[in-house]
Amino acid sequence: MNFFNKVYTWILNNYIKVIVFIFIFGFSYGMYLYLYITSQNKDKEAGDIYLNFYSSYSSSSSSFNEQEYKIALDKISQIDDSSIYLVMLKSINAADLVEKNNLQKALTELSNAKEIIKNKSDDYKFLKEIINLRMVKLFIELEELETAKSILKQKFTTYQTNKLILEGEIFAKEQKFSEAKQKYNEALARSENETQNNLIRLKISTLTE
Repeated sequence: MNFFNKVYTWILNNYIKVIVFIFIFGFSYGMYLYLYITSQNKDKEAGDIYLNFYSSYSSSSSSFNEQEYKIALDKISQIDDSSIYLVMLKSINAADLVEKNNLQKALTELSNAKEIIKNKSDDYKFLKEIINLRMVKLFIELEELETAKSILKQKFTTYQTNKLILEGEIFAKEQKFSEAKQKYNEALARSENETQNNLIRLKISTLTE
């Protein structure tokens, strides 16, 4: 009983500290729950807007609806201006701009998407790599090879094979056919996709010393 008496006496002597501690703990936990639930709700709301846009976009036989895109972009931005769904929206728009041969505007969209995703966790590393690779393709198309090279200096894990292919394309553009062939062969050794393998073999076959 001596132990419980000591505890009881300590609480009586320090009851204000105990009350303050309980209040702070309860308030902190309550705020955590509130912020967590709010974050989850915002993410779901943004996701619903994106899915509605994507559903309309993918099922439409007509051209890209820029007005719907801007509406979805604006709504998600108001919910969370760093939402991953903004990255996905901008990537879709960039793809449409490439089809329309508006490469500079496509690069701007991808650059904006990259800015949003750069501070995200490694859970989104694969998406960062996709955006970087798409930007490299456009820079190669625009003959801005040094810029393309600078992006490819970054570490790629998920899409290392694609990185090697693009490095080969740059060497081919520079008419460094031996180096290009080496990169293509490295990509061929890594690739487990037969369609991709056939594409790499085709690229090798077009190299001329």
